[in-house]
Amino acid sequence: MLNKHKIEYLFFTAFVKLFRTIGLKRTRHSAKYFAYILYYVIRLRRRVVIENLKTALPQKSEAEIKKLALQTYRNILITFFELMYLPNFKKEEIDLAIVIDNFDEIKSKVASSRAVIFITGHLAGWELCMSLLPFKIERQIIFLAQAQSNPLVSDWIMKARKTFGAEIILSGVSFRHLYESVKNGGAVGIVGDQRGTLEGKRFTFFGRPTALHTGAAQIALKTKCPVIMIACQRQKDFSYKMYMEELSFENLPDDGDEKIKELTQRYISFLEKHIQKNPEQYFWLHKIWKY
Repeated sequence: MLNKHKIEYLFFTAFVKLFRTIGLKRTRHSAKYFAYILYYVIRLRRRVVIENLKTALPQKSEAEIKKLALQTYRNILITFFELMYLPNFKKEEIDLAIVIDNFDEIKSKVASSRAVIFITGHLAGWELCMSLLPFKIERQIIFLAQAQSNPLVSDWIMKARKTFGAEIILSGVSFRHLYESVKNGGAVGIVGDQRGTLEGKRFTFFGRPTALHTGAAQIALKTKCPVIMIACQRQKDFSYKMYMEELSFENLPDDGDEKIKELTQRYISFLEKHIQKNPEQYFWLHKIWKY
């Protein structure tokens, strides 16, 4: 198994060196060619992608769904190619790479002395956008992330994500660490659209119930800190526009569990609204409606 990990890591780092050599622009453009291979030849989870798109967008024709599916692979490849290129990103490129909607208003809400939760989803270039966000808002953010199956690749990715001021906590570690960080005035970042457990609470996503984790809502209710919802949209020139909106705590139910459920639903509805704009930019590769 160790030899397998080493071989995978050698291929991975070879691509990193290649992308560094050809530059970010050519790297992004190359994604369309790799997408054809994944979609037509390897067929990586193609059935799952198509079924998800049909469920989310029943008004689309078969031809439209297949076109969106192919574009989905291109989007995902661009996202991960950008992550592989991240350590070579220059600080002067960041303002060109990301434009934050209502930036001045948001920045005042996330001043360094104030606890805050950032919650995002697997939309467009979430890896690049969230990795650059600490530099953009001038404060450290602690992110919850999943380790990769290959520990060598996983270590490389975690280090890359830290390039511009992020810190990483691996999932599997208790949410207690995140809670303590927020309680002590820190900023944390959570990807809030990961599928929850079979026994977990259900939420409406594109008109169908799905399970989601509710940790962000629980921490927010305990600490009374603001939650900033984030959705990224890739533009034609490969820059990103980040939409930020503060999660409303108004008109919540009286029951504690129902409060958590309502806050989580408000976030996933925010994300769905932005997915509707560019559905091909969402990560459709996992079984969103598995149970």
